[in-house]
Amino acid sequence: MNRPGRVGRATRGSVRAVGLATVLVALLTAGCGASGDAAEGGARDDRGELTQLVYRFYDYMEEGRFDDLDAVLSKDVVVSSPGMGVTEGREAVVAGAEEGAKTEDRTQHVVTNVLIDLNGDKAKVRANVDQLFGSSTTPEGKIAPEPTLTISSIMHYEAVHSSEGWRVSRIEGDVLWAVDSQAAANPAGQ
Repeated sequence: MNRPGRVGRATRGSVRAVGLATVLVALLTAGCGASGDAAEGGARDDRGELTQLVYRFYDYMEEGRFDDLDAVLSKDVVVSSPGMGVTEGREAVVAGAEEGAKTEDRTQHVVTNVLIDLNGDKAKVRANVDQLFGSSTTPEGKIAPEPTLTISSIMHYEAVHSSEGWRVSRIEGDVLWAVDSQAAANPAGQ
């Protein structure tokens, strides 16, 4: 006999745990964290791999592992960004990233809402990316360093699949917000 507050012999807490586990499995098999054969027709579903490709791109940038970008970018990658123009070719893109990293010694990229449209060996990826730049030095009286520049963008990537695996072939960004704390502290270049 069921007692009030119980479902069968299971407690509410165990039902919630099973429900949570079911949701996590569904998310993983839907491509939010894993890739593999899709249940329908055995078609390849590489959304998990493509998501990891975007994460890996920013991880290599944050850690200054520019030589590892070969594993992420196609040879003929094109990057288009406001204020920076268009850069073509992996070598030029990597050189530009390495040069840009010299301005601040700490960066962080927060990547969310990754959406992927697959079309065979091509994919379009959209993500929200917050980029934080600053010094690793903690100002006096603060508990940690503070970013000097924060940029929030909607990023668009194109990727191609080849014998080497997935590689990013195009990157474009639309800046939504920017906060430059150095400019705010020093208005009109004073």
